[in-house]
Amino acid sequence: MIFFAAALLASPSLAAFTPDPALVFDRGPRQLTAHCRAAVDAAKAELAKIAAVPDAQRTFDNTVAALDRAMFELSDDAAPDVFLEQVSTSAAVRDAANACDVEISQFDVDVYSREDLDKAVVAYAAKKEPLAGEDARLLDKTLLDFKRSGFGLPDATRKEVRDLRERIAKLEADFGKNIAEDSSFVLMSSADLAGLPDDFVAKLPKIGDLYKVGVDYPTYFPFMQNATNPDARRRLETAFDDRAAAKNLPIFKEALALRLKAARLLGYRSHAQFAIEPNMAKTPETVNAFLARLRGRLTPGGREELEVLRAFKRAMEGRASDGVIHAWDWRYYDDLLHKAKYQVDEERVREYFPADLVVEQMLGVYQRMLGLHFRRIDHASVWHPDVKLYEITDASGGAPIGYFYMDLFPRPGKYSHAAAFSLITERRLADGSVRKPVSAIVANLDKPSADRPSLLDHEEVETIFHEFGHIMHQTLSKTKYGRFSGSNVARDFVEAPSQMLENWVWDPVVLQSLSGYYKDHSKKLPQDLLDKMIAAKNADVALVNLRQLLFGIVDMDYHSRRPPSDTTKQYARVMEAVSLIPMTPGTHPEASFGHLMGGYDAGYYGYLWSKVYAQDMFSVFKAKGLLNPEVGRRYRAEILERGSSRDEMDSLKAFLGRAPNEDAFLESIGLNAPK
Repeated sequence: MIFFAAALLASPSLAAFTPDPALVFDRGPRQLTAHCRAAVDAAKAELAKIAAVPDAQRTFDNTVAALDRAMFELSDDAAPDVFLEQVSTSAAVRDAANACDVEISQFDVDVYSREDLDKAVVAYAAKKEPLAGEDARLLDKTLLDFKRSGFGLPDATRKEVRDLRERIAKLEADFGKNIAEDSSFVLMSSADLAGLPDDFVAKLPKIGDLYKVGVDYPTYFPFMQNATNPDARRRLETAFDDRAAAKNLPIFKEALALRLKAARLLGYRSHAQFAIEPNMAKTPETVNAFLARLRGRLTPGGREELEVLRAFKRAMEGRASDGVIHAWDWRYYDDLLHKAKYQVDEERVREYFPADLVVEQMLGVYQRMLGLHFRRIDHASVWHPDVKLYEITDASGGAPIGYFYMDLFPRPGKYSHAAAFSLITERRLADGSVRKPVSAIVANLDKPSADRPSLLDHEEVETIFHEFGHIMHQTLSKTKYGRFSGSNVARDFVEAPSQMLENWVWDPVVLQSLSGYYKDHSKKLPQDLLDKMIAAKNADVALVNLRQLLFGIVDMDYHSRRPPSDTTKQYARVMEAVSLIPMTPGTHPEASFGHLMGGYDAGYYGYLWSKVYAQDMFSVFKAKGLLNPEVGRRYRAEILERGSSRDEMDSLKAFLGRAPNEDAFLESIGLNAPK
């Protein structure tokens, strides 16, 4: 990667600073399309060079390493073109970016379907040259990629698999785009808004005398927690869980059928078996056993927690109550539980977590723990005025390690969740230099108003810590190859480093440092409120984790040997049986379950699976101090910098000093004490 000197550019006449020349964010639709195609053409030319090398002259560098370089050169060159699908304010640019995303995805499929490239890698492997470490791992993974693309099968079968995967890539891109661009809303009267804070109501747009209540996260979650009118909650929840349904249901159904067909052509019983093979879990049987074991431990507690919520509902609604906690009730009564049993008033909590202070203090925590220094670059090339760019260096100084952008507030057409996007991948270039990583954290926090800053609830504080954990994973790598860089790890380990960091926002000292009354930052979170929040940490913990199990189990059901013919009916069955809360009639939650079409197909279990490892890693910090720089440096060296350059289990053992276990995870959710 080529970098400019990291100096601030004071004169507006000078070009804005960019951390990498590939990161151009102001292309129009035609420019973007042309640039994307040129990047693909350049990659094709590099691949042709690899295929043309005579077998006698094949080396690791001109074949295996060259293939990795070609793939990640394309990834970096097209990064802004693809990324703008998530963040651009222009619908035309988002459409062009979506088309680029599809083209890149299909290109990736094509690469590992090419017979000339397979023969090239096999010819090199046949030389049996001694390889070690990352080199040996890259060869093994590359051979496996070609095998999983159908090499060893008849040509016609391999072509059919390639065509299926290209079609699936298009479906996945369209599915995500439809969710992002869904602008559903419900018109509400003043009576419908009873219980909602005045500042929340003041931000809502109006159509005549009615309020326009959207399904975006910063609107939906506060509404569901605070609105006292159950019918109003029901109407908004119905709109939320039916987002993009008309467009996405047929897309999802087709994708499930094509995934299963492709897996069977390759000799796998199911898409789940195919998808899980490279992961730490290895087999669907291991995953299903894990989910069943955890469900058995959580269900009794979930039933007890649900009865407490039912009691709240009966007390609130009297004889009119149906005694059922519906999907539109859960967040509301969970919030009431926090207020009544633990006296945790979420609106009061929000007043002590202004977003600007939380972000500033969060960066301080990461810097201290990991031995880093972050510096904001004021005159930077960005895609929107809300976006900020930061440089990362070691605390001791030296050249930049990497960069990250922060894009934290909602706007029309923007990615609707919170996520970390890798833009430029750290790796060793052909000349021996290092291309330095660049990532972006994208979120949808409460947007500031004229008289009040952005205020976060504690869950949003936790989310920001989580996503920034991904940023650190992506930007602190020290690997030779892009294939192993950053969060390019086994899919069921990818969440572990970021999940571990969620624990920091439950530590009293860290919580105090993050807080400050929005009108006077010197006034910290009151001790009584802090104590109540920590006491309430595991309130409804069984129901919360059963909800995660719902997602993991229904995902496995969808990608099993016999996927359901009616995905909505299956979702309804699993939701009521596992989460203990019935699905809202007339909704289609799977249509907006973006993970199912965004890389977590037959992989959503990974959130809970990786949390086992996350809590085990956290136990080391817990024992020696959350801000202990020695432990932080070791974590940085053994987990973050390693990426997937060695087996993830080896990295875990190196950091823990032992084999991992489930004790810390079970203790964290109140199921048992550590041995």
